[in-house]
Amino acid sequence: MMSAPDDENSVAPVSHRISRGRIGALAVTCVAALSLGSLAAVPATADTTGTGVVINEAYLSGGSAGAAFKNKFVELYNPTSAPVTLDGMSLQYRSATGSAAFNGVAPLTGVIPAGGYYLVQGNSNGANGAELPTPDTVSALTPSGTNGTLALVEGTAAVSLTPGSVVGVDGVVDLLGYGTSNTFEGAAATAPAGNTDVKSLNRTGGVDTDVNSADFTLSAAITPQNSGGVDPGPGPGTDPKKATIAEVQGTTDVSPLNGQTVQVEGVVTADYRTGGYKGIVIQTQGSGGTTDATPGASDGVFVFLNALTPTLAIGDLVSVTGSVSEYFGQTQINPAAAADVSVVTAGVGVPAVTPLPATVQGTDREQYENMYVAPEGTYRLASSHQLFNFGALWLNAGDALAVKSTETTRPGDQAAAIAAANRANRILLDDGWSIQVTNSGHPGQQPYFTKDTVVRNGDTVDFGDNGYVLQWGFNDWRLQPVVPIDDSSSADLKVGFTATNPRPAQAPEVGGDVQVASFNVYNYFTTLKSENSSARGAANAAQFAIQKSKIVAAINGLDADIVSLMEIENSVKLGKPIDTALKDLVAGLNADAGSDVWGYVPTPAALNDAATTDFITNAIIYKKDAVKRVGERHRHR
Repeated sequence: MMSAPDDENSVAPVSHRISRGRIGALAVTCVAALSLGSLAAVPATADTTGTGVVINEAYLSGGSAGAAFKNKFVELYNPTSAPVTLDGMSLQYRSATGSAAFNGVAPLTGVIPAGGYYLVQGNSNGANGAELPTPDTVSALTPSGTNGTLALVEGTAAVSLTPGSVVGVDGVVDLLGYGTSNTFEGAAATAPAGNTDVKSLNRTGGVDTDVNSADFTLSAAITPQNSGGVDPGPGPGTDPKKATIAEVQGTTDVSPLNGQTVQVEGVVTADYRTGGYKGIVIQTQGSGGTTDATPGASDGVFVFLNALTPTLAIGDLVSVTGSVSEYFGQTQINPAAAADVSVVTAGVGVPAVTPLPATVQGTDREQYENMYVAPEGTYRLASSHQLFNFGALWLNAGDALAVKSTETTRPGDQAAAIAAANRANRILLDDGWSIQVTNSGHPGQQPYFTKDTVVRNGDTVDFGDNGYVLQWGFNDWRLQPVVPIDDSSSADLKVGFTATNPRPAQAPEVGGDVQVASFNVYNYFTTLKSENSSARGAANAAQFAIQKSKIVAAINGLDADIVSLMEIENSVKLGKPIDTALKDLVAGLNADAGSDVWGYVPTPAALNDAATTDFITNAIIYKKDAVKRVGERHRHR
């Protein structure tokens, strides 16, 4: 940061904005008095003659997907021929609908050189983008990416401005209202469409006409500059760096070109412009197959198009120009305009699939991120619990199914190592949609478990001749079909299954004097959702009858003497007598068994409290001829 000059004559003197007849109808108040006399020096105020400091650039999407820089920033500009001190001034922010005092104040110190800049760093929306050049001020300002008001103010007290056109107000050096802001100069500036519309608001040529909508335009050129004149480096809007996809990906989980603008070529291997991911995948032409020309670095990359609609198809060789970023761990390129994606040669064909051995797990998969792959070896179904919300199956890579760490090992370092290995092993077979199956935008049901295709944990996946894109998303490695699929579309893109873990005809004989089992009844609620919105089980009586019949048949088929139950309704939470749902289940078991076989352990009195308990609870049932209750049940932590 530049220090203040010793020669007082080299600092611009105090001057006040000249009212141009538009202040009469504008009420202005301050939370604390702005005493100009107490300031050592303030800059010449911004006006249409170019004699004062102005807000020059506002970048409000720092850290978001596709962002060039990790933090939001506001850049000030001094159009005069003399340095200006900013001591005693502040940059302030208020929401678009605010009508009271500005709720964010960043005090400023130091000097902005003649014809120079001053950089104020704000908060961040995430981890995407490069670090800013060294800011002159690091603030906690959190301006909205789409609608809000920024003000450069004489003093550090939060100001209050009556909504409307703010021009010629004493104490307000410059103001930028954007989007739907109710406070602005002349008219609010057009704002980015959202946090992933990673453009900045740029003042044209430093000119201030007191009309935000005329002075500021959206630009893909993101050029933060501080008072030391540090070059911000390559960013969106500057000359792009020509690179290969492998150079963009690098050999670690973060791109070595993160935050830079690049130009790459690749063949379109997957198209997710519908389905919620809003992009395409491209891969270097000629890559793939069994020989890797770029060991350790992926040849595929995701291109986030957002609302851009370039004309292209899978198999086209395209040129893409855009900023590089990391979106929750996945490297991607973010074009700023549809023209940044162009077809070089149509219909060249997708690269050969790259084998993805089941032995490649965890971070070793990074070298294949967004490549067109063919899974090799054994992949078995490990869990289907995401199937009916996100259309995904959890797969286990390798011949043996993973076993929960504490099932075989006591908690500790060894169990933690088993859990980490299980996590690295896991890979999801997804459906190409980022939205839930129940979303109104989803055209059908999930594709992998249908009336005609029943799969079971432990079954082996038959990928056939299909290729998949290996992606990282939502903290999991995923095998994605090349286009989004559902139950009724793209039958050729669906996998098959081999029944390698058939359901036993009956529970195994385990011996012993007493057999104990546990059973998750998955929200067994006698209170229906149609009766109480807080209920978590069946929506209506017909659904509950189906649920109850299945659970009763399963428990009676266990041949267990004691069964611990999970996720049964805590009836007191729903205004009913304690153990209402538990009694109902036991009655159903006895009716199915044909006699009074089952009993239950009553819930302790200490838990008969809706204020301290949840909507679900645990319970214990037992066969009366096998065991007997002794003493009272107690609450255990």
